[in-house]
Amino acid sequence: MILSLPIKPIVFRALSKRTGVHHLLALSVLVVAVLVSFHAKAQSSFQFSGFATLGLTSEKEGDIGFLRDGSQSRHPNRDLSVFPDSSAGVQLSSSFADQWRATTQVVYRDRPRYRLDEAIELAFLAYQPVSGLDLRLGRVAVDMFQLSDYRRVDYANLWARPPTEVYAWILPSALDGGDIAYSFSRDTRFWRIKLQYGNSEPTLEYPDGSVLIETKFNDFLVGTLTLGIDEWRMRLSYSQASPESSALDLISGLTQAGALVSGPVSDEAKLLAKTFSDTEGAQARYTQISVGYDNGDWLIDTEFAKITTAHAIIPTGIAGYVSIGHRFDGITPYAVYARFDSDQDLYVSDVDWSASGYQPLRDSAIAILNGVQIEQSSYTLGMRWDIAPKMALKAQWDRTYIEKEKFALWAHSNDRALDDTTVDVFSFALNVVF
Repeated sequence: MILSLPIKPIVFRALSKRTGVHHLLALSVLVVAVLVSFHAKAQSSFQFSGFATLGLTSEKEGDIGFLRDGSQSRHPNRDLSVFPDSSAGVQLSSSFADQWRATTQVVYRDRPRYRLDEAIELAFLAYQPVSGLDLRLGRVAVDMFQLSDYRRVDYANLWARPPTEVYAWILPSALDGGDIAYSFSRDTRFWRIKLQYGNSEPTLEYPDGSVLIETKFNDFLVGTLTLGIDEWRMRLSYSQASPESSALDLISGLTQAGALVSGPVSDEAKLLAKTFSDTEGAQARYTQISVGYDNGDWLIDTEFAKITTAHAIIPTGIAGYVSIGHRFDGITPYAVYARFDSDQDLYVSDVDWSASGYQPLRDSAIAILNGVQIEQSSYTLGMRWDIAPKMALKAQWDRTYIEKEKFALWAHSNDRALDDTTVDVFSFALNVVF
């Protein structure tokens, strides 16, 4: 199973951007890991594994493009496509010196751009000083949701993909830093406590695919408590980070407009500038709880998350899903209900900027503020067929209701987002692990 990965992603970014503390740390980890790996090569144990999905989706909407998650390329006119769900990944792990392990995973999937450092999704050097205590340094999976360890490995999931209302808007899937975890058992109970810290730099596009946005999540802190009791598993996590984005270079222009014009236009320009400037350094907080049950026949999962922030380009609200499936030999039908309820209000302007010369700036600012909003719910029916060992075939139908102007989980034009919409997405996927 592909549950971890390792060593050399950060060096490319460290060499191509301004040097920072975390880049130097990442480069140091890479150099040390490579030297240790070569030194221990003769005594090491190498393990190679991988996964792949061939997926096909169609939503039959000419001006809406389906997205598995927000870190994919956005094409509003894309309908029948293999890109949203198709992926392939390989992983190489090396255990050496009894307590050390190095892992590297490379994943090919749909992205706004293709760079080697981003394709190496996870990479770390792991050390286990005593049984139950694990330390990792490098690029590790962000453990802020239930499917963190195998978010990309569709074979490990019951569904064609994780519910988008909960997973599509979570941009960081990995962080550059490290974590420490302690696991222990008491009777039939299994406990795990984990702490993570680092930074993440995911890339995304505007809803219509016209502009590439490089984002940063600084000082990423994650705490997780996991409990397993017989057929039950429960999980509670808290995460916080300070987001920033290169797309928010509007403050100076809005400030200038506020100083050079007068009246209501000046007042609104200053208000918009303050809205964006107030987000500098603002933390995004994510609280998650999940419960799962699997007795061999019935599979029940539920997960809920609450997102809060003062940051202007992060969606806030409550997201969750309930899933139930039943195994009949190698066939498992399932049903899911998922929802994202926003607690944000749309920004509406009744000020006429047409004579100011700054209306395009105003329109861009409002498009960014409203473009992150999510309000939708989905009903899902599907079936998984385990046609061979380590191979599964899935068929899935999602009916999703999207509230007008809250289309952040879809590729779309601004005009298309003005209407409430119901979309039917049909998916077929072949999953394999090796």
